[in-house]
Amino acid sequence: MDKKNRPLIYKNLFLLVGVLLLINPVIIYIVFGKIWLSLLTTLVAVVLTVGVAERKKLRGMFTIWLNFLIVISIFIHSEAVFTSRFPEYIIEDLYKVNHYYYFNRPYLDKTFQDKEYNVRYKTNAQGFRIGSDDDPDVRVQECDWLFIGDSYTQGAQVEYEDLFTSKLFDSFPNKIIVNAGISGMGIIDEYYYYVNEGKLLKPEKIFLQICNFNDFMKVEKRTAGFSDYLMHHSNFARFMLYDLKYANPAELPLGRWTEPFYPDKKSNIDYNIFYREQSEKKKRDLKNFCLYLQKFSKAAAENGSELILFQIPTKEQVHFKYLNEVLSEFDINIEELDMNFPNRWLSKQCKNQEIAYLDLLPDFTSSQAALFYDFDEHLNILGHQQIANSLRKKIEMSPSARAEITMLSKSNAGDRYPVFDIHDSTVFFQSWRDGNMELFSADSTMQSVQRITWNNRDELHSWPSPDGRTIVFTEGDQALNTTKVILMDINGTNRRSITNGIDTFGAIPSFSPDGNWIAYAAWHLRSGNFTNPYIVLQQIHTNEVSIITSDDYEHWRPIFSPDGKTIYYIAKDKDDQFDIYAYSLQSKKRTNLTKSTYDEWDPSVSPDGSTMVYSARQNGNWDLFLLDLQSGVKRRLTDSKGDEWDPTFSPSGKTIYYAATYGLRNGIFKILTSD
Repeated sequence: MDKKNRPLIYKNLFLLVGVLLLINPVIIYIVFGKIWLSLLTTLVAVVLTVGVAERKKLRGMFTIWLNFLIVISIFIHSEAVFTSRFPEYIIEDLYKVNHYYYFNRPYLDKTFQDKEYNVRYKTNAQGFRIGSDDDPDVRVQECDWLFIGDSYTQGAQVEYEDLFTSKLFDSFPNKIIVNAGISGMGIIDEYYYYVNEGKLLKPEKIFLQICNFNDFMKVEKRTAGFSDYLMHHSNFARFMLYDLKYANPAELPLGRWTEPFYPDKKSNIDYNIFYREQSEKKKRDLKNFCLYLQKFSKAAAENGSELILFQIPTKEQVHFKYLNEVLSEFDINIEELDMNFPNRWLSKQCKNQEIAYLDLLPDFTSSQAALFYDFDEHLNILGHQQIANSLRKKIEMSPSARAEITMLSKSNAGDRYPVFDIHDSTVFFQSWRDGNMELFSADSTMQSVQRITWNNRDELHSWPSPDGRTIVFTEGDQALNTTKVILMDINGTNRRSITNGIDTFGAIPSFSPDGNWIAYAAWHLRSGNFTNPYIVLQQIHTNEVSIITSDDYEHWRPIFSPDGKTIYYIAKDKDDQFDIYAYSLQSKKRTNLTKSTYDEWDPSVSPDGSTMVYSARQNGNWDLFLLDLQSGVKRRLTDSKGDEWDPTFSPSGKTIYYAATYGLRNGIFKILTSD
C-alpha cells in the first residue's frame, strides 16, 4: 500500500464506518420495513459524506452535514427503540394526511373504549367505515347518497350497525350510502375532501352535516405542515407531539368537552356561536363559512349533485342540565346568549343560496329520549336513530326516493341465489361461511335460518325438489371450471354426484315440475381444454341424459316452465353477449326471447307461467326486468346504481326475491312485482 495514500484510505474507511453506524441500514429496515429504502438511504448518505469530505470547496459544509447525520441518526434510533421496546405507549395513527384534510386510513380494525362505550372501528380499502364482519377489500365505485361531516357523522362512539347512515339503509335498501364523516372536519376540510375525492363517487345527493358544537369557529383553511407528516409517519414523534396539538379531556373544564362554551369572556366573544357579542374574529369565521358553503354548493351543482345540509344541535340546546352546567361553571349570564342564533343564521344562508336545509333542533327537543352521552359530547345509539328518523321524513317527501324493497339478509355474508320450495315457502340460498360457500334454508322472512351443509367445499345454486325431500346444487371451485352437480337428501344424507366421469363437469341445476328430471349446464375436459357448456336433461331414476343444445357456444342457467314443457336458458350466440332462449321440449324449437345488445342472465318464471323476471346489464350495472311471455313486452323493475341478480318469484307470484350488492352492503332482498 502506498504510504502517501494510506491516510486517505484510513480517512475514507473511517467515514464509511461512521456513516454506517449513524445511518444503519438494519435500523432503517426495522423502522420502515422496506429493504430498498434502507439500502438506498445508507448508500446516499455514504456517497454524499465522502463527496463533501473530498471536495475542498465543501469542507466548510462537512461539519454541518455531519451534525445533520447525527440528528437524523438519533431520531431513527429513537424511533426504533420506542417502537420495539415501548409498544404500550404508541398512539394509534388512524388517519392518512392529505394536504387540506385528513381521512381514515384503510384497513383499520381498532377498538375505541371509553367509560360510556366500547366500539369496534373497522374500515375498508378506501377508508370508509364497515361492519365488523364485512370484507374490507370490497370497494365503492359510485354512490347514491354521500354523507360528509365531522365526528357526529363518523360516529366512532357507536357500532357501524347503529350509525344513522346504516339506519337509513334499512329504510332505503336499494341506495348506495357512503359515510365520509371524519373527526375534526370543518366546512373547508369537507369542501376540499369533496372536490378531491367525494365527487369521484358521483353521488346523486350530498348530505353535509353541520353541528353547532364547533363548526362555526376557527373556519380557516388548514394545510398539513411538517409536524403533521412527521406525526403521521413516526410513532415517536406522535408520542412526543400529541399532547401539544390535542387537549386531553381530563384537563378540560367540567371534565368534558364544552365547545363552543369557554370559561373566559374573550374566547366566548371570539368563538362561541351562541354568544351575542361578536368579535371581528367571529365575524370573519362566519364570513368564511358562508363563502365555503357557496363554493360547496357550486361544486356539487357542477357535478350534477344535490346538496342537502342538516344541522345537529348541541347538548346544551337540547337539555337544560348541560346548559346550566356551563352557565354556572363559566359564570355566563343567560341573557348574553342566543341559543337559536346558529340555526336561524344557517337557515337564512341556505335560503339565500337555494340549498336544501334541515334543522334537527325541533325533533331533538321534542324527543323524550336521552340522545347524547352524559360525559362524551357525541350522540348515542338513540341519537343516531333520531337523525335517521328525521332524515327519513325529509327524504320520503320525494315519492321516487323510496322503493318497495326490503332487505332480508341479516349480514353482509354474500347471500345469493334464493329459490323457493313452493309448498311451504321455504327459501333456499347460499352464503359465505368459514371460508367457503355453504347452503342454507329459511322462512320467507329469513328470520329462522337453518344451515344445510358444513364442509370446506363451495356449495352453490341450490334447488329443492318439488316433493321437498331432496336438493340439487353445484359443488366445487367455479374458478377452476371443475364443479359437479350434486343430489342430496334435504337432511344432508345420501349425497351423490350426477355428473359422473372424471372429465365431466356441471353447474347451476334445476328440477322439473314433476321432480323426475334435472336440467343443468355440462361441459368436458378434452385434450387439456374445456368445451363450452351445453344444456342437458338428466332423468333422476335412470340417469338417462338428453342433450338439448350444442357446445358451439356457452349455455347456462336452465330452468323449466311451470308446465314442464319448455326449458329457458341463457346462451352467448354470435353477438358475443348473452340472451335468454326458450326451448320447446315438444317441438324442439328454439326461440330468442330478448334479442338485445346487452347481457341478460338469471331467468325465472312466475308460477302461472305468464311472466319472466331476469337480470340485465343495460347501463353498466345489473338491474331486474320483467318480460310478458305472451306479448314480449319488457318492463324495467329496478333502476339503481347497485347490481341486482338471481331473481326468483315467490309462490304467490306477487313478490320477487333477488340478490344484490349496493355499495358496501349485499344480501337477499325482495320487491313487489306491481307498480
